[in-house]
Amino acid sequence: MKNEGTKSAVLMSEKLHIENKTLFIDLRENEGGQFIQIAELSNDRRSTVVIPFTGSAQFLEALGRVAGAGLAGA
Repeated sequence: MKNEGTKSAVLMSEKLHIENKTLFIDLRENEGGQFIQIAELSNDRRSTVVIPFTGSAQFLEALGRVAGAGLAGA
């Protein structure tokens, strides 16, 4: 996972525009390994979530369940 002050290389990046938000989904790598970084830009604010690549499958499964529950309730 990302260490403070450690430079990371971007291996792949996707950019999404959803409503008034811009999301950047990056696959990054540093000396600690690979990780996914999700950054949200909205109204001049930036929020970031970092997920170790080893947890990416669990994260995607959980995201699928949450998204499915949202669609079922709509």
